[in-house]
Amino acid sequence: MKETPREWYGARTFYRWLTWENRPYEERVVLFRARSLGEAVELAERESAEYAREGDFEVLEMVQVYRISDGEEEVGAGTEVFSKLHALDLPPHEFLDRYDSGPAHTQTGE
Repeated sequence: MKETPREWYGARTFYRWLTWENRPYEERVVLFRARSLGEAVELAERESAEYAREGDFEVLEMVQVYRISDGEEEVGAGTEVFSKLHALDLPPHEFLDRYDSGPAHTQTGE
């Protein structure tokens, strides 16, 4: 029996930091290989729970999954890993203001 190919998915998950001042929110997009959208959601939920346990974060109850490729396509630099259309009747500056939540916490590493 032929095995179903595993496709690439990007999963967007959301958290609330419990130990930082002002308890900031975090969004992450993580890559997974799965045989279906449902399996990708399950993998994302498991990974999200583990990430939250390790970092003392609260997991917010939303996972957004986006199919990246059918498994045959190469995934690498420049590959779109997530996209979401927003059906909002706003001028561009108001749209950007809506998603600019203030100072971002960034991490750099070597």
